[in-house]
Order: sequence, then C-alpha cells, then structure tokens
Amino acid sequence: MIKNYFKIALRGFAKHKLTFFINLFGLSLGLWAAILIGLWVNSELSTNKDIPQVERIYQMIEHQTYGSDIFTFPSTPGVLAESMKETLAEVELAATYTWIEKLLFVQKDKRIKLEGIFAMPDLLKIYDYGVIQGDLNHMLTENNHVVLTESGAISLFGRTDVVGEDVEIKGGTETENFIVQGVVKDFPSNSTMKFDFVLPYALYFAENEWLAEWGNNGPRTVIRLREGVDGAAFSAGMENYIKERNEESNVRLFAYPLADLYLHGQWKDGQPVEGRIKNVKLFAMIGLFVLIIACINFMNLSTAKSQKRAKEVGVRKVAGANKQSLVYQFLSESLLITFFAAVIAILLVEATLPIFNDLTGKEMSVSYGSLLFWGQLFGIIIFTGFIAGSYPAFYLSATKVVSVFRSVTKAGKGVVMARKGLVLFQFILATILIVSTLVVYQQISFAMNQDLGYSKDQLIQIPLEGKLMESFDVFKSELEKNENIESVSRSSFGFMGRSSNTGGVSWEGKDPENAALFEIIRVDYDFLKTAGLELAQGREFDRLSGSDSTAGAILNQTAYDLMQKDHEGLEFFRIWDGERAITGVVKDFHFESFRQNVAPAIIMLDPENTWQGYVKVNTDNIQETIAYLEKTATNLNPEFPFEYSFMDENYARLYREDVRLRDLAQYFSILTILISCLGLLGLSAHIAEQKTKEIGIRKVLGASTFSILQVINKEFIFIVSISIFIGSGVAFWLMQDWLDGYQYKIKFEWWFIPLAALTIMGVALITVTFQSLKAAHSNPVKAIKSE
Repeated sequence: MIKNYFKIALRGFAKHKLTFFINLFGLSLGLWAAILIGLWVNSELSTNKDIPQVERIYQMIEHQTYGSDIFTFPSTPGVLAESMKETLAEVELAATYTWIEKLLFVQKDKRIKLEGIFAMPDLLKIYDYGVIQGDLNHMLTENNHVVLTESGAISLFGRTDVVGEDVEIKGGTETENFIVQGVVKDFPSNSTMKFDFVLPYALYFAENEWLAEWGNNGPRTVIRLREGVDGAAFSAGMENYIKERNEESNVRLFAYPLADLYLHGQWKDGQPVEGRIKNVKLFAMIGLFVLIIACINFMNLSTAKSQKRAKEVGVRKVAGANKQSLVYQFLSESLLITFFAAVIAILLVEATLPIFNDLTGKEMSVSYGSLLFWGQLFGIIIFTGFIAGSYPAFYLSATKVVSVFRSVTKAGKGVVMARKGLVLFQFILATILIVSTLVVYQQISFAMNQDLGYSKDQLIQIPLEGKLMESFDVFKSELEKNENIESVSRSSFGFMGRSSNTGGVSWEGKDPENAALFEIIRVDYDFLKTAGLELAQGREFDRLSGSDSTAGAILNQTAYDLMQKDHEGLEFFRIWDGERAITGVVKDFHFESFRQNVAPAIIMLDPENTWQGYVKVNTDNIQETIAYLEKTATNLNPEFPFEYSFMDENYARLYREDVRLRDLAQYFSILTILISCLGLLGLSAHIAEQKTKEIGIRKVLGASTFSILQVINKEFIFIVSISIFIGSGVAFWLMQDWLDGYQYKIKFEWWFIPLAALTIMGVALITVTFQSLKAAHSNPVKAIKSE
C-alpha cells in the first residue's frame, strides 16, 4: 500500500511540474534556514553546559550601589575565594582568577604570544575537561610552574609531552623562567573560558598588594558547591559576606549558576533582564517562521489545485477508498517532497556552513554520527511534512462524491478564505522582518558613525612591552620625526569599556545621594591631543607645571557637572586620600556601548602606570606609516613582536553581536520574501489558469493589457496591503522594546514603514505581474477554444 502511495505521488509530481518545483524549492529553503538556525540555537543553549558537574558551579557577582545607581560586575576582592573556602562548609572548590592577558613565551628559537590567566589551583578542578599530562592535584602549587592547554603546548613545542620543560615568559618589563607542570585538554568551543596557559595566582597576588583589600575589586571568583547544597539559598546567604568584612562596603554579593550566566547573566539597576536568551528566542522564532512560510506555500498551492484533484478523489471514493486512505495518500506526497527537500537542504547547509560560521563567529558543524541529530532531522521532516500536507489532506479527503461530479471548477468559499489568510500571514511575517531589519540597521549605523567625543579614525593603539615601556620617551621622539605622525601619547585606558574605577571620590558639600562610580584614566602628556578629546574649559597637562602629576586632574563633563550640583565653582576634590585640583574639563566622550550613559571620568597624569601607546597619523599612506612604526618599535624593542590595532576596528567590536543580529535578520528577511514570492508565483499561475476563458473574452472585447493585469493583481494587492498594515504595527511595538535597551538611540522614523511597504509590494507585484503578463499575451482564440 505504501509503495502504491509513493508511486502515485511521483506520477503527480511529473504531471504538475511547476507546483512540484515551487514546493520542493520553497521547502528546501525553509529547511535549510531552520537547520542553520537550529545549529546556532543549539550552540548558544549548550554554552558552558559540557563542564562536568556544571549544576554545582557558580560565578560570584557583585551589585555595587552608588547613590541611586546599581552596577553589576563579576569583579570581586582578590581574597574572596580563599576566604569562602575557609569559612563556608558548603563550598567544595573555590578559585579566583584574572582577566585574559597576552604574554610572550620563549622556548629556544621560538617566540610566540599566548593568551592566558593567573588562577588558583582549584580553577582547573572546577573546569575539569581532562588532563593530557601531569597531576591535576599538584598543578599551580608553585610560583615557577605553568600549565598549558593542548593547543598552547602544540603552538610552543609542537607536541604535548612537555611536562618538565623550561620556558621563558616575558610580560611588561619582566622576564621569568618557568617549568611546565601540566598539559590539560583544550576547552570546547562552546565554553566561555578559553586560554592557552595558566600561571599561579599566588605569583600575581604577591605583585599586587591591593588584592588583599576587601574594598578593592578586580579578579573573578568561581566556586563549586558540595553535592546537595541548595544554590539559591546559598546565594541569598552571601548578600552581606563582603560587608561583614568591610563595614564601608556598598556591595551585595550573590552566586549565579555558571550554566545560566552566558544566556541570562545581565542586570539593569540590580534587576535581572533578558540577555542573550532574547536573541536566541528571536532567531528560533525566525527559523520557525521561515519554515512555516514554506509550509504555507505548500498548503496554498495544494488547496489551489484542489479542484483538479477533486475528481481524482471522487473516482477513488466511488472505487471504495475511505477517508483514512486518502489522508494517507496526500500526507505521503507531502512527506516525500519534504524528504527530497531535506536532502537538498543538507547539501545547502554543507555548502554554506563555513560562511554562516564566519557570520556568527562560531565553529559549528553537523554531527552526522549523532543519533540525536538524525532524530531531530527526521522529527523536522515529519513535522514539516505533516503541517504542509495536513490541510489539503483533510480537506480533499472530506470532499463529497456528489459535489465532485456536479462541479469541479470552483473552489469553496472556505478554501479561498483559507488561501487568502495564509498569504496574509506570510506577508505579515515578511513585513515584521523587513521593518525590524531597517530599525536594527539604522541603530547600528547610528552607533558606528556617531561623534564619540574622541577621534577614533587614524588612531593606532600599540601595547607597551619591554623597552617600549621603559623607554617610551625615546620611542615617542623617534615617531614624531615622521611627518605622517601627528601626535604620540600613552594611557592605561582602552576606550572599550570600563577597566579601572572607584567610588572613593569626595568633594566639599557632597550629597550622599550623588555617589557615583568614576572611571580612572591614567595618561601621559599630549593624551588629549592624540585622542582628539576636546577641552570645554581649563587646560591640558603641562610639562612646566610640576604639580600636575600629583595634584592635578582633568574631568569629563559628566563628572564635573555631578560635582557642581553640590558645590558650584568647585576647584578641588579628593580621590582616595589625596586632594586634586580640577585643571581642566573635557567634553563627554563615549567609552562604552551606546546602551550605557556616559560615566563620570577622572583623567590623571600618571605615565608610569600606563601600558597602551597611541599614535595619531595624518596621512592616507597608512601602510608606509605602519612600516615605519614597526621598524622603530623593533629596533628599540627587538625581543617582542610588533603589534598594533586601529581604534575604529576596536570600537566596531563593541557592537559585534548587534552587527551579527543585523546581518542575520537581513539575510533571513530576504529569504522570507523569496519563499513568500515563490508561493505568490504559484498562486498567480493558478489564478491565471483559472481565468483563461475570462481573459480570452476580455481581449476579444478589446480589453488592454493593463486592465487584464488588474483582474489578476487586485486580489494580491489587497492582501499584501493588509499584511503590511498589520505587520508594521507589530514591528513598531517589537522595535520600540528593542530600542529601549539603548541610552542613545534613533527614533522610529515614519519612512521605515513606507520603505518596507514599497519593498514588499514591489517584489510581490513583480512576481504576480510576471504570470499576469503571460496570461495577458496568450492567444484569446486558443483560450476560448480550449474551454
């Protein structure tokens, strides 16, 4: 019986080639999009989920309160992990670790830079993906030991059996010798913790005395609770842990599940808000929408062809076929087309996955050896085939024999309404995607092209290491000899978010409610000129003023206005235990994403604590200037490879996820319109076929081509117009919510909707008119005769 179903289905495909092609191509595109998005969604949902016993691992996070503002940071005191392990019986493992650093590794003639962290021994036990060589219980226990990951060992030695090998590590101005104590497996691509090496935290702690203070924050802390401990109850009990050790603390500490941190770990004003999970939901919905639109095409074309198949159904019923067998017949047809479409979709996925990985910044692959993958794929095929074929199957199988042989030329009113409703739904989704893409594109363009308050164009950042740090003045004087170089300076500041901040700032008459978190920016002379910061009042740091480095400071406008609220005409303020004069005020500049307000900042002259060089060039001949920079740096600092980056490229990384969101929405919007128009192409062809006799008579009576186009097009114009109206309203609501995530944002412009409407209407009209013109130019005599 099943063999017979498929034989009849194949004959039907051969008979109705256009319908078959449209259904096959549309379903292929829908499944292709669904599989790609499914891979991305699975990748996002699985982030950090492969860590052994991840359900017991928690990241320690702080809510810091300054006046009416609450900031949430993963930074913690440097002594937190050790203290928690000693005082809390619920904590099985605890580790404090630093942010990622790049250090130069020297092994014989090989010199490469690797990325890594300083961490306590428990970190490798918490993130226990496996040991290749060495004893996990003895790793990071001595200050002269280093642990490498598998890729780090291969990069440095070309092999992994390297325990006991010597290696020289250079960082900043210091060089030390270390012994490789262990090699651990690489962390998987879906882990947020990635590095090439780990150095003992005790070494870092010994060189940074501030880590011992409960009032200072910087490194991160991760813990693993003992089995059976209630994580939520434990977290609630940690709220005053730091305050109990530092009465002046404004911190509320809590523990957050590491498994949820990547997708859900965002807060605003101390309250959790949707994080990356919002994008996951969005694209899961887009993938589902694209697939549903493809299914709608199938349903529409099948119901449109229902009149021609109604006679077939009638004959089958007269011959003894029951409703169940007819349902099976039509569902088998849709399942067979879906299977063919799935094969094409898999081929498309293989061809486009490298491009999709590059677009999303991931390393995804199809797990053909996984039973789960095949189970999911066949589940999608069955789901899609059933959804696509359900309406025509149950509608046609219910056709009455008497009505079939009385008239097979007109579709029922219910069929026509269903068909129109499905087209309407398709284009509502298309409108939502087009309008949303326009808004996202405009917002990202606004953020990328807005005046930031500093000059990122032709501004080059160079890490200061070795002799470049020790002899920066020599380096600077050599660079300024080049006419293409306008200015040179250095800073501790990277312009890419907060890095060093404090609440320890006070001034005369300060209102306690005016407490704020000030960003601390340490700079050298000429920094304002090099970065393009504009003075609103006062002066830049002056070499002739010996007190600038110890008693002067420049504020940004936000910091200055905050202090002036309490004391108009204020000239001095206190930071930590010292008094500083306000020597100047610079106009506000953005150093965070446009999602945040400009934070108050204090710029202090402190060249000894800077590690980023900045070079402003004034030429289009960038390559020649870079070559001069490299030659000068290498001559002065031959032990370190020359590195640089452009600030405009660094700034673009702040919006990397938003740009990916924009690009994905853009491509899937185009795909949605393409699939929707495939359906319109089939339906318009069917309507033109139905109206063959009418069109022939109109032409004989002298009707123009334009009037004939109106006959076919008017139905679709009306449906698409309604869909644009409804879809625009939904898109406006969704995008207003999305824009609320930005402090600096565009307005929802009136022209977004007309532009989207013209795009959709134009594409739809072109699609329908193609078939309409074909019908209008047909021979009327032949059309009437054939009827």
